[in-house]
Amino acid sequence: MPKLLLPIMAVVAMIALIYWLGGRGFGRAQSQAWIDRVRNRPRVHAWLERHHSHIRASAHYFEFGGLFLILYWLWDVALGGGLFRFRILPVIVIAPICALAAHLDELHQLRNGGRQYRREDFIHSCRGIALAAGIVLLQHGIRRLGGTL
Repeated sequence: MPKLLLPIMAVVAMIALIYWLGGRGFGRAQSQAWIDRVRNRPRVHAWLERHHSHIRASAHYFEFGGLFLILYWLWDVALGGGLFRFRILPVIVIAPICALAAHLDELHQLRNGGRQYRREDFIHSCRGIALAAGIVLLQHGIRRLGGTL
């Protein structure tokens, strides 16, 4: 049981982070206000303005790709032997759970003033989940090529 404690704590922490980031203080207007604070540094401000939407999209990749990786780690420690091998069945189970979490996050944002459900954000979250599954597959393949599995 102690070896499960760390992945369980990581899952709880990631869910709390996702919930917190889905709150009122992290909308587009709030991040724009943060960018406007560096208006006196024209190059930095112009770069942040140009990449504002990309930065916000990357948060979705991080949140839900990270959630996928942590849930996969939990599965691996509990049932997978602890070698972090790619297995399709847990991917088929964990990916929809993460997509559901992304959908619920967008619904949570609807309930906060000034936030909205954005289909593009949900799609970014799903791409992050797919990317995380690809990372698990890639690292497994690289380790097999190296003869460590």
